[in-house]
Amino acid sequence: MVKRKIRKTVPLPNALENMLHELLQEAATLQGTDIRLAADKTAAAWALIPAPRFNTNCTLMVLNDHLLRLLDAGRIQEASNIAGLWVADIESSQEPAHEPRPYILFAASLLYLHKPTEARTILRMVRSYGARKWDFKGLPAFYWELFTNPQMNDDIVMEHFQQEVLQPMQHPAPEPFELHPFIVDHMQPLLQQGHSAFAAGNYEKAARAWIRALKQIPDPQPAFGQSLTLNAAIGDAFFLMRDYHQALPYLEAARSNTAEDGQTNAFVLMRIGEVLLELEEHWDAREYLLRAHMLGGEKLFENEEQPYLDFLQSCLKPAR
Repeated sequence: MVKRKIRKTVPLPNALENMLHELLQEAATLQGTDIRLAADKTAAAWALIPAPRFNTNCTLMVLNDHLLRLLDAGRIQEASNIAGLWVADIESSQEPAHEPRPYILFAASLLYLHKPTEARTILRMVRSYGARKWDFKGLPAFYWELFTNPQMNDDIVMEHFQQEVLQPMQHPAPEPFELHPFIVDHMQPLLQQGHSAFAAGNYEKAARAWIRALKQIPDPQPAFGQSLTLNAAIGDAFFLMRDYHQALPYLEAARSNTAEDGQTNAFVLMRIGEVLLELEEHWDAREYLLRAHMLGGEKLFENEEQPYLDFLQSCLKPAR
């Protein structure tokens, strides 16, 4: 029997623990009626966890729920990014906590991304850490079947995954929100003003024009794809003015966009990471920049200033 190594976790204040429990309970209540809102609730819980985010006494509870909600809501890449960072954090620790659940959830996200070979590699790590059947509690039986049958080839893996995981959980796609043509026409002059001002380097004028255009979009703004573009552009303008406190709420609004899945927009994640770095929120900056790099690669960062590139490189270096 493999003996699991346990690293000490950082305890959170009781008041924060209670708040996290309430958010997870709200998410559970919403799961049957509004999958996206349930995922937003668990995202709010995850956002409340302070550094070291992947090693608190509430991390396992929150991320177990959050990653499952994200997978249900179709936010697959986001789930895989978080799970991958979680596993990487564990593996880089001097005293790894060989808790199998993060690895199992990471493998699950890889299957959603049609990466069975990588998923089986992660499950082999789980096997070496002494996983048991109860570690798969609450998950489709397929994952335990895959764990106990490591020789299953990729085609068979994906066939069973489709039949036993995806088909039973299929949900009708929500109707997309579309702006009324009158609103679109009314916004066009403001959008053009913003683009012209931005191209001329007048970022303050561009932001003002785009903010006026954003106000034309009705609630709920995150349900309209245009709000992601505008919030990202406004946040970028404030970023280029080095007004980081003004930039952050617009970039966060872009990230929260559900119509275009802002959680997987590499540019938005990069800018949030850079803003957080300027605000000396180094731990959160690291997470966002790593996620942006995973989504956009080196090309995304090729025109960024050297301090951001240096910080990213320091994050990418393997822990010693």
